Amino acid sequence: MHSTKPLPHDLLTLVQKAAPPEAHIVPLEWAYEAEDYNIAIVMPDTITPEEAHQVQDRVIDAVMDWDAAHDTYTLAMVWRQHEMDRAGAR
Repeated sequence: MHSTKPLPHDLLTLVQKAAPPEAHIVPLEWAYEAEDYNIAIVMPDTITPEEAHQVQDRVIDAVMDWDAAHDTYTLAMVWRQHEMDRAGAR
């Protein structure tokens, strides 16, 4: 793993608009491989796997446009609260 770049404010705003209001957006400081940005979209534990996939699809669509315009690569993942807590990434 390596460090990511600081998350630009306009990318954060874009993700916030694409995610549901109950989502907690967490810019992560580490990347798996070559991502410029790694973002966790933390949802309540009550979200179903289907709902999580729908949220992730909406966010990825928005992030893909950002990446294309800025020549970057962003990883955006939906995590349920207990998964985020277990990973110690809060």
